[in-house]
Amino acid sequence: MRRLLWGGFWGWLAFGALVVGPVPVGLPLWLRPLLDVRAPVEVLGERAFRALSPEAFALLVNFLEGVGRRYLGVTHLAKQLALVGANLLVFGLGALGAWTLHHWARGTGSFWTRWLVASLFTWVVWAAVLLPVAGGGWAGSLLGPQPHAAALLAAGSLLYGAAVAVSRKPGRPAGAGGLTRREALRRGARLMVAALTGWGAAAWLERAFAWAQSLFSRIRGLPPEVTPNSEFYTVSKNFFDPDVDARRWRLEVFGLVERPLRLSLEELRALPGYSRPHTFECISNPVGGDLIGNAVWKGVRFRDLLERARPRPQARKAVFRCADGYHTAVPLEDLMDPESFLAYEMNGEVLPKAHGFPVRAVIPGLFGMKNPKWVTRIELTDRDHLGYWESRGWSDEAVVKTMSKFTTPVEGGAAAAGTVEVGGVAYAGDRGISAVEVSFDDGRTWRPAQVKAAMGKHTWVLWAALWQARPGRYLLKVRARDGVGTLQEGRPRPPLPDGATGYHTITVTIR
Repeated sequence: MRRLLWGGFWGWLAFGALVVGPVPVGLPLWLRPLLDVRAPVEVLGERAFRALSPEAFALLVNFLEGVGRRYLGVTHLAKQLALVGANLLVFGLGALGAWTLHHWARGTGSFWTRWLVASLFTWVVWAAVLLPVAGGGWAGSLLGPQPHAAALLAAGSLLYGAAVAVSRKPGRPAGAGGLTRREALRRGARLMVAALTGWGAAAWLERAFAWAQSLFSRIRGLPPEVTPNSEFYTVSKNFFDPDVDARRWRLEVFGLVERPLRLSLEELRALPGYSRPHTFECISNPVGGDLIGNAVWKGVRFRDLLERARPRPQARKAVFRCADGYHTAVPLEDLMDPESFLAYEMNGEVLPKAHGFPVRAVIPGLFGMKNPKWVTRIELTDRDHLGYWESRGWSDEAVVKTMSKFTTPVEGGAAAAGTVEVGGVAYAGDRGISAVEVSFDDGRTWRPAQVKAAMGKHTWVLWAALWQARPGRYLLKVRARDGVGTLQEGRPRPPLPDGATGYHTITVTIR
């Protein structure tokens, strides 16, 4: 029995379910709301469902709904039951992986060697094979904030490796009996140390996250993560923006396409919808300026439209024409990005007139001038095109610069000595923000600030810090690092031609 428990297939399956499974499944699911990182099992499950035909998917949903109704007495449990099924699949894969690693490493190396080999193997399988194939990105880059996703993947791999390394002592001669008491105690101690280390790290992360969340809730002067429509900045070339008749409006897609399109607003809204949060910043926004806001937009992916129109191979640019005479162009590959879309809603409401009714472009990584409003025509061409602002000296690429700013305290503000609340926003387009630092002595020294998890890949982040301040007059600065670790440009430059750079600096008096 002991031999079966520790060495048989069913023993390994039980081991996978009780020890190995909770590492790649339970820990990420537990930490998911804390770190704003999707669990790897979610990505695998979603990828499996996308592979099903519509008919098979409908049958699966109906079957799971029937199971929930018949055996649990609850309806609308298909999604939860599907997640349980995905978990069971990962449990089985975990057991199979543990069994494979055990037999491969039998009789080789010390506990630490086996731990390292098992952890590295696990990390490679998840980071370079399973997650990229499932759509989670290399090393889980699309699971959520990259530092959190990478740390979670590394922690899970180390815990899995520890569980495998202590599961059975390699090198036991074939036919040998069960575990000795000393061996069992030694393995149990190792497993306990590994588990306590993992749970201790998780508990520390939970406390740190809870503290950060309470910090953001207590600091006054931070903007809401979603900017209300009435407070969202507006910039256009017009004294009076166009009044577009939705009944007569048509979207034309033409040029180097096989099938030109002409769609009404109703026809456009009938296409599959797509929604996500996105931050816009005007290219003319000065350092510390307010021409930036974040909203949740909904519309139709450009890729879905263009696939209907069938672009010709020589097409490489998309030229937008708008109801107010505005025009600009972006590379066609930018529109084929699955996260580029034509929006007709803003924060759950019909797109307001000031923000481009009936539709505006939402394209990752570019300043607002490359996301035109009141769009009426999209022409695919093989030629370069200088748009309205570009022909007046502004950048044709218009890639968002990394920025950060204070929203509290304000320039010239005053506060009482003691704990002073400091905070603001940071943004780097589609690169994301990995860190924010604050200086309270005009840039001589820098301290890390807390960064709240972003709402999405293309949004700003809130940052905050507590400053123990003494009486005096201070110059405060803030800077950010983007998601790939590049520090914000500190040299002051004006917005023209391709966006302002420099650290936001304010003067604060402490009494």
